[in-house]
Amino acid sequence: MKKLLLAFLPALLVSATATVPAAKAQDAMQMPSVEVKMRITLTPFNLAYLAHQGYFTSQGIPDSEGLMKGFNDGTITASQLVKAAVNDKRLPAAFLTNDSYIAAVKNQLYTLTLSAR
Repeated sequence: MKKLLLAFLPALLVSATATVPAAKAQDAMQMPSVEVKMRITLTPFNLAYLAHQGYFTSQGIPDSEGLMKGFNDGTITASQLVKAAVNDKRLPAAFLTNDSYIAAVKNQLYTLTLSAR
């Protein structure tokens, strides 16, 4: 009897494990699918950093020291930087009127000027 049980036990185990994934696959196929679309945009930190690196010089925003000097004396604003990023197709146009985003960019520019001292 033991020999018979030992002979059929591996076959029984294989058949049991083969049906479980098939059942799970069927359940997964019945689940409704949901498509999630995410739009990744520049964070205020990344925008300020790109400006500091000179990515917006073609838009009239100077890089490095010129950016810091312009921000300190008021000739360059966070709004201008956001507009340059929109014109450069790095941000959607909706960010032009997003006051919290512009304030966060201003904060990042201020932090950059502090770290440059």
